[in-house]
Amino acid sequence: MIVLNVKNLTKYYGSDLILNNINLTLTSTDKMAIIGRNGAGKSTLAKIICGLEDYDQGEIYIAAGMKLGYFSQESTLNSELTIFEELQTVFQKQLNLKDQLQTLEKQMSEGKNIDYDFYTKLLLEYEEQGGYLFEYQIETMLNKFGFQGRFTEKVSHLSGGEKTRLALAKLLLDQPDILVLDEPTNNLDLETLEYLESFLKTYKNSIIMISHDRYFINQIANAIYEIELTEGSLYQGNYDSYLEEKDRRYQSQKKQYELQQKLIQKEQEFINKNIVRASTTKRAQARQKKLEKLELIKNPKIDAKNINLKFDINSDTGNIVLEVNDLAIGYDKPFVEHINFLIEKGERVAILGSNGTGKSTLLKTLNQVIPQLKGRIRYGARVEIAYFDQDLALLNSDKTVLAEIWDEHPAMLEKDIRKHLGNFLFTGDDVYKVIRSLSGGEKVRLALAKLALLNANFLILDEVTNHLDILSREVLESELLNFPGTILFVSHDRFFIKKLATRVFAIRNKRLIQYNGDYEYYLEKKQQEELPEVEEKKTSNNNYELLKRIRNEQKRQEKLIAQLELDIKQLEQEISELLSYSQTEEVYSDYKKAQEVHQLIETKQQELDEKIHTWIELME
Repeated sequence: MIVLNVKNLTKYYGSDLILNNINLTLTSTDKMAIIGRNGAGKSTLAKIICGLEDYDQGEIYIAAGMKLGYFSQESTLNSELTIFEELQTVFQKQLNLKDQLQTLEKQMSEGKNIDYDFYTKLLLEYEEQGGYLFEYQIETMLNKFGFQGRFTEKVSHLSGGEKTRLALAKLLLDQPDILVLDEPTNNLDLETLEYLESFLKTYKNSIIMISHDRYFINQIANAIYEIELTEGSLYQGNYDSYLEEKDRRYQSQKKQYELQQKLIQKEQEFINKNIVRASTTKRAQARQKKLEKLELIKNPKIDAKNINLKFDINSDTGNIVLEVNDLAIGYDKPFVEHINFLIEKGERVAILGSNGTGKSTLLKTLNQVIPQLKGRIRYGARVEIAYFDQDLALLNSDKTVLAEIWDEHPAMLEKDIRKHLGNFLFTGDDVYKVIRSLSGGEKVRLALAKLALLNANFLILDEVTNHLDILSREVLESELLNFPGTILFVSHDRFFIKKLATRVFAIRNKRLIQYNGDYEYYLEKKQQEELPEVEEKKTSNNNYELLKRIRNEQKRQEKLIAQLELDIKQLEQEISELLSYSQTEEVYSDYKKAQEVHQLIETKQQELDEKIHTWIELME
């Protein structure tokens, strides 16, 4: 079933063409990733689809009754509710049913008459709507998104990043028919990212997602829509399939273009040679007309605009680059203690861990941005550090792009600075932009431009891929793979980690654990470590399932008891009314009718006795 169709959509910002003749169809089973470089128009397209932005030409069809849900990094929640209450608002229907049931049950406990059929109907509807499960769903989602033990905190007290994360959790619980996600993986730790992946893999409705996370796209997408040079192209399959198909299409179109150009050249030579001869003029004119009607094959274009990154070093280090002994890091209290490790020349070490475990704090401590609480940090001979801060705190927001570089390298000529900035896609008047007005991607490119001028032999990088598009990440990866120095980095980009890391440090339970192998080795060892936990969990899960069955049985019995009590009360009333009726002249004066009434009383009494007997058994 087609749930969304975009036809010939065109969008301008002023005189700038952003999207040109976009055609896109989404079915109920599609999980589509929209990819493209920063500024290609991906977010603009998502906003247009969700009705948050207008467009200049084209049509958008959304199937009747479809509910759209939109998330971006600007998504936030402003509420005086608690974290748990905020997510409860998704289940308003279930909450209303619960309130009605509780009201009726209170009336029953007070001995008041109620509409029993209506009560039974409500019970069934509550169960069908997942009334017994929604609180468990909320708890699971909050725990997975890092809000353990914080359910009663006010939403208004959360940080901006936490509000954004909570907004994503809320949208996932809402389960819209078309889920539109713009950069959902930003600032999620690996554990939350893996949960998000597993959730989206089994999501029953349609998904449109914008992401630069290649690993994430590969795991979820069954279709890729690429926006390149204002136009869109659809590829079936995941990211790996897209790469293969894009190359195949390019090579095929290139070959067809070159063959056609040769044909055109050959025909043109014949025309030029024969058009002036009387004997061959008609043939030449016929070929000219045929050539004019020929449908030209376009020369396939590739958006070649990309950063030109190069990390050089002033000098080599000794074999030992960094040695840490019994280090404790944190602020008032330690995040991580008893840290001991040695990093040698040429290593590329990844630091992994959940958000808030102290990864960035460790890098800040090693770079002397904050002091250590305890222990020793010793750098080796001739070590020169270049530090990339994920908060981009090393950029001065009030300066222009040009001044940011020139003030730190006053001996450089302006033309040389402009040339260097051009390598990072700052051209023309871009160099006069004030840093605070730059996008996230532009700020990262400027920070990398500063980093590259230091010629340091030890790079300390904290989430360096944040805000970079896929092409820029690939350039960065390639350059770091060829970097002759040493690298210590934090990242949640698994594709990046897998490609770069020669060793892994993992922070868990206030300890730093070393894995003397690459990312695949780390995953293998981590899986082995978790096996005992898994077995324990299985037992726990079995116990949980047993407990769940017991609870379900208890709930079933409670409902049955409640129904029996209603039936008993109803039967007692009916018997009482029949007894009163049997004393009337209408009955005792008519022998046959009296027999029928007494027979009915006996039947009702027998039914009452059976229900009372069942009620007693259940109560025991």
